[in-house]
Amino acid sequence: MAKKSNVEEASEPVDANARLVTSADERAKAKKWFTRARELGDKRQFDHAIEYYVSGLEFWPDAEEDACKPLHGCAVARKQTGGKKPGLKDTMKRSVNDKNPRQALVNAFWLFAHDPDNVNYTEALVRNAGKLRAEDAAKWSAGVHFKLLESNSKSSAKQFQTLAQLMEELGDRAAARGETPFGVAAYQAGVDAIQTWRRRFPNDQAAEKSLRSLSTKLTILKGKYEKGESYRDSIVDAKEQADLHDQQRTVQSDERFEELIQKADDAYRAKPEVSANLKQLVDLLCRRELPEDETRAIGLLVQEYKRSGEYRWKLQADDIRMKQLGRDTREAQKTGDAEAVKERRIAQLRYELNVYKERFERYPTDNRIRFELAVRRFDAGQVDEAIPHFQAARIDPKNRAACGLYLGRCFYRKNYHSQAMSALTEALKEHEFPDDELGKSMLYWLGRSQEAGKEFEAARKSYGDVLQLDYNYKDVRARLDALSPHGSRGPAGAESN
Repeated sequence: MAKKSNVEEASEPVDANARLVTSADERAKAKKWFTRARELGDKRQFDHAIEYYVSGLEFWPDAEEDACKPLHGCAVARKQTGGKKPGLKDTMKRSVNDKNPRQALVNAFWLFAHDPDNVNYTEALVRNAGKLRAEDAAKWSAGVHFKLLESNSKSSAKQFQTLAQLMEELGDRAAARGETPFGVAAYQAGVDAIQTWRRRFPNDQAAEKSLRSLSTKLTILKGKYEKGESYRDSIVDAKEQADLHDQQRTVQSDERFEELIQKADDAYRAKPEVSANLKQLVDLLCRRELPEDETRAIGLLVQEYKRSGEYRWKLQADDIRMKQLGRDTREAQKTGDAEAVKERRIAQLRYELNVYKERFERYPTDNRIRFELAVRRFDAGQVDEAIPHFQAARIDPKNRAACGLYLGRCFYRKNYHSQAMSALTEALKEHEFPDDELGKSMLYWLGRSQEAGKEFEAARKSYGDVLQLDYNYKDVRARLDALSPHGSRGPAGAESN
C-alpha cells in the first residue's frame, strides 16, 4: 500500500459545507490502483486486491463505484475464504482517530476490508468520510453500517443515535450546498436509523425527540421550505417552492412538465459541474417515459461519464436503455406479432448481456452483478458459461434460492437429470416460501427433471404439489394426466419457459 498520499492540501475543502474535491490527476492515479485491484480480485488474490484498492482510495476517497463497493465485495469474499481479522498491532498502527481525517479514513478502509462485519470499523468509515467531506463515501458507508446494526440484536441505542447524528450532519451540508436530492437521502437514512432505534428501545425518550427533529428537517427539505439561516438563499419565493413541489409529482400537465424540464436544463447549463443539477434533469427527462426525452438523458449521462470518468453515470445510462428495450418488448407482446416479439427480445438480451459483462469486468466480486450476468447467459442459451456464475453467486443470500432454481434448469438443459434433481431439491429445502412463484417454479422443474429421469412416481408427486398450490400453473395438469398411476412416461417435449 502507498505509504502516504501526495495529494495537495489545497484539495481539502475550505468551506465547511463543501465537498472534497479530487482533481483529474488524482483520479487518474487512483484508477491505476483500482484497475490492478480488480485484476487481483478476479484472480481471488483478495489480500493484494485490498491493498491496491486502499492505496487508490488515498488519492480518491470518494470513489464509491470504482472502489468502495468492489472493496466491500473483496472484503466479504476474503472473509468467506478464511481471511484473518486485524490484530492488535494492526489497529494500533492504523488508528481511525488519526488527526488527519484523510489518513483516518484510509485506515478505516483497511480495517473494514479485513473485518467487514465489525460495526466499529463501519462507524469509523462514516465518521471520517464525513470529516473529510467525502460525501459519497459517507453516504455509502452509512448504508453498510446501518445494515450491520439492524442485523445485530445487540446493537446499542448509542450506535443508532450516532449514525442518525452523522446522517443529519451530512444532510445539513448537502442542503447548504443546494444538493436537495442528496440531502433528502441523507436525512431519510437518519430517520431510518432512529426508527429502528425507537423500535429496539421503546422507552428511550431521546429517540422520540430525535425522530421529531429530523423528520421535520426531512419534510422541509423535500419541499425546499427551510426556515434556517443557512438555507434562506435557496428559497426565493413561492413560485420556486411550487416548482420544487411539482418536481416530485408523477402526474401533471405536459405544459408544466416542459416548464420544469426547461428550468432544470437552465440550471444544468449554468453549473454542469454540480452533479445534483444533472441528476434532477435526467430524473425529469425520464419521468414520462418518452423515448426522445430518455434518449437525451442517456446522451447527457454518457457525456458526463466521458468527462468525469465516473462509471456511475454510464451505469445509469445503461439502466435507462435497458428499461427502454424491456418496454419495447412488452409493447410487441401486446400486438401478438410473434416475429416482432422475437426480434425485440433478441435486441434486449444482446444489449443486457453486454452491459452485465462490462459490469462484471469492473466489479468481479459483486455477486448480484454476477447473478444478473448468469441469468442473461442462461436466456441466451450459454448454459456452460452460466453454471459457474450461478454457483458462485449462491453465496449472496438475496439470490441464493433463484440460483438454485437456475442451476437445476441448467442441468436439465444439459440432460444431467440427476444433478438437476439434486440442485432443485436442495433449493426447495432452503427456500422459505414454497408457495410463492419461485417455490412453484422449483417444484415444477423438479417434476420435469424427475420425469425426464424416468422417476415417474416422484414426478407425479411434484406435479401434484404444484397443482395444490396453483391449479392453472403452466402445463402441469396435462403432464400429471399423462403420467399413469403405473408410471407411464409423460409428454415429451422441449423445455418451456
